[in-house]
Parts: sequence; C-alpha cells; structure tokens
Amino acid sequence: MVGGPYLKVDLHTGAIAEGVLTFVISFIVLFIIFRGPRNELLKIWLLAMSTVALIVAGSTFTGPAMNPANAFGWAYLDNKHHTWEQFYVYWICPFAGAILAGWVFRAIFPPPVKEKKA
Repeated sequence: MVGGPYLKVDLHTGAIAEGVLTFVISFIVLFIIFRGPRNELLKIWLLAMSTVALIVAGSTFTGPAMNPANAFGWAYLDNKHHTWEQFYVYWICPFAGAILAGWVFRAIFPPPVKEKKA
C-alpha cells in the first residue's frame, strides 16, 4: 500500500534531499515550459519522466513529496507527520528549493530585453 512521504534518514539529510529534489524539479519545469520543445505532448512526457526519475532517486531518503501541498495531504490522511521537524523537511526546504530554482533560472536565462520605441 502506498503510504506517502516519510523520513527514512536523519532530519538534516532528509531536509537537504527535499530541498535539492524540489530545486531540480522546479528548474526542469521552468526549462521545459519556457525553453523546451514546442510539441505539447513531448513537454508532458518530459515532465512526467522527470518527476518519476526524481521520485525514484529520492525514495531512499524521504519518499519525496517535492510539494508542500502533497506532503500535507499525506500527513492529514495518514497522521504521520505530526512534528515540527516534518514541517522543516516537507515545507521549509521545498519552498527554499523552488525559490532558488527560480532565481537560478532567471540568472541563467534572463528575459529578452525589449527595445523602447521612440
């Protein structure tokens, strides 16, 4: 039976894993949507495969949520995440990873400069 995300390692390793996985999935989504292929089906396939690959990669650490809403849903249903440490792993670090991914994406791929018309 599927049980949702839960820590399989110590607190700090789990927090780093969730932050890094969220950074990677957020960066991949931004890249595929804004710089990726024009074919919509290929975009969907790439997003799905990226998500599956990251879930498999993170399954030994946290059973990755990579999304605070997803983690909260599982926590509410299973009543497994009832400590502030889980808040740190499944809320704080994913938000930090997503914000960092947006900043890095903007730094690597700046928006085009619009020329002013006189």
